[in-house]
Amino acid sequence: MANTSENLGIIIKHMVATADNYGFRVIIPEGTEKGQPPVAVQNGKYIATFAGDKGTFKIEVSDNKIYLKCAAAQYENAVEEDFAQQSAGLFEEENITDKDIRYFANEFNETITKIYGKGKKSQSVKLPTPVSKAAARSGAVYFDTVTLASRMTGIYPECKEAYKQNVERYGEFLPEDFFLNHCNKYVIETIKENNPQKMRKLFNCLNEIYNDGTNEVQSIIVVTILGSINNDEQLLANCVDYMQDMTLAVIEANKYLAKSKSSREKLVNPPRYRPKRQKKKSSFMSQMGM
Repeated sequence: MANTSENLGIIIKHMVATADNYGFRVIIPEGTEKGQPPVAVQNGKYIATFAGDKGTFKIEVSDNKIYLKCAAAQYENAVEEDFAQQSAGLFEEENITDKDIRYFANEFNETITKIYGKGKKSQSVKLPTPVSKAAARSGAVYFDTVTLASRMTGIYPECKEAYKQNVERYGEFLPEDFFLNHCNKYVIETIKENNPQKMRKLFNCLNEIYNDGTNEVQSIIVVTILGSINNDEQLLANCVDYMQDMTLAVIEANKYLAKSKSSREKLVNPPRYRPKRQKKKSSFMSQMGM
């Protein structure tokens, strides 16, 4: 079981890109050893701090609660009285799950965007072109991860801005980041609700793209998206009547992830992004050894 510093370190990793987007950098506490999370412990409080021209913000864990606090003051001059609480939640170390970690990271990223994104000039981002149904049916091309993301934002409009930010941030579409940190939570909510109309709409999309998709997009659907079911028998049962050719692959992927701790860690914390090279990228499922 990860301790508080390690859990806070994972949240920080999920926030670095957003912080950098608004001109903030994480502060490395004095004495932090190489490979250790940049977390300071002061009077029983675990604190991670970000500093930038727009001020300072910090994530603080104390008394089984986690807080996001922001100050207009510069890091060198900021005192406790300068910080205002912007978000908070329950953070009991013995009960914290990977899902909780992702939730807090997403919540804090959204809050940071609302606070520090004001006045930031929006850039015109040219989104990648999805593959049309006609082209895929002709056999000329296959559905790809861009097409999946585009279609999923049609089902979940709440994800449209995250999709644009993903492309803007990385210069290309990075599916693991988009689905794990943004879209998956809506997919799981749909599966939990098990409303027939919503389930048909979701799985009609997933089945179509899986059947006529690249190996990469099939891996994203089976492992990155539906693998987040975490081998929950009830959630899998909810899906069985709607999945088609991918049924066995989804069930086997969930079993595999349940048994393999290292693969679960790769799913939650994918390999660090590196700029695209000419060589074709391997599928996420291949990276996991499946």
